[in-house]
Amino acid sequence: MPSHPQDQGPAFRRLGADDLYKALAGASPPLIVDVRRQAAFTSLPKRLPDAVPLLLDAEPLVLPDIPRERPVVAYCLCSGEASSSRVAQWLLQDGYRDVGVLVGGLQAWLDAGHSAVPCDPELDARGVAWKAFEDRPAAIASAMPLTADTAFLPRLAGQSFLMGHTLPLRRNMVSMFVDMVDSTGLTFSRTPEQVLTLIQTFMEVVVEIGAQHCGDVKDFEGDGAFLYFEGPGEAMPAAFRLRERLLERRRAVPDLPLPRISLDLGPVVIGIVGTRFRQTVAIVGPSVNVAARILKLAPPGGIVATEAVVAVARRADPELARDFVPLHERPRIPEAAGPLELWLAPAPGV
Repeated sequence: MPSHPQDQGPAFRRLGADDLYKALAGASPPLIVDVRRQAAFTSLPKRLPDAVPLLLDAEPLVLPDIPRERPVVAYCLCSGEASSSRVAQWLLQDGYRDVGVLVGGLQAWLDAGHSAVPCDPELDARGVAWKAFEDRPAAIASAMPLTADTAFLPRLAGQSFLMGHTLPLRRNMVSMFVDMVDSTGLTFSRTPEQVLTLIQTFMEVVVEIGAQHCGDVKDFEGDGAFLYFEGPGEAMPAAFRLRERLLERRRAVPDLPLPRISLDLGPVVIGIVGTRFRQTVAIVGPSVNVAARILKLAPPGGIVATEAVVAVARRADPELARDFVPLHERPRIPEAAGPLELWLAPAPGV
């Protein structure tokens, strides 16, 4: 199957740090949008000069409300421009005509020797008008025709990071699986309509948290979901926040099953499978299979992760990494070399 560049339909531009520096010195400088969660501003209180903050975990989510013909450039901290690409797609949906993403994000700007200034999200946001954006976490394209040239892909917010790339694309990513514990029992004790409502309640939280942490849902399967993230720095906080939010929802919806979550990190290839009559994006790699297989080893409310994920978290997010203890069970996957070294973050209070 031939490769396809993901630049069909409405598209944002990718700018290097020097390109953005020149644009800011031009006659019509773009509005710069700094895309992060609140905690990321606390951990790294720097920003590009004149950048305004866009909080992914704000309630409600807001976008700049300025003349739509003015250029806008978004940047983020996560690898692969995952968050800024998502926001760029939202800006295009909201009518902006000239939208760009800073390749490499804030770190690339600093590496290029350009200046940064201290940031205060509350004060910095006062420099621009804002409006609520109702289409979070993703633009739903269930009624969109799937075409052979994959022009539909850029319009799916969940695949916005593919824009401008040619598939197949190789990336190092985190695969996350989450499912509802003992949901089979529900199917025999509740009506199908009641079960569907519970699944929808569960998955709304899954999608929302994935979007806030630079990830997205690849597939829903029955009572579970497969998500992907650009790295452990995004996936690990997402796993803990997802568990926290689902446990909160159980207080209002007691029948909502407990979650369990699994994580693995490794190289994957992203490509198109199918024919012109039915196409989808596939994510293929050993880490996907490993994350799927270890999910059942997580107890109710638990998060199980491979050594590859926890090792990165020890450096990037040691506070969360400390919640993991060795999992005594070391399963063997016939195709893998040796037993897996796994770590467990037990359910709160366990």
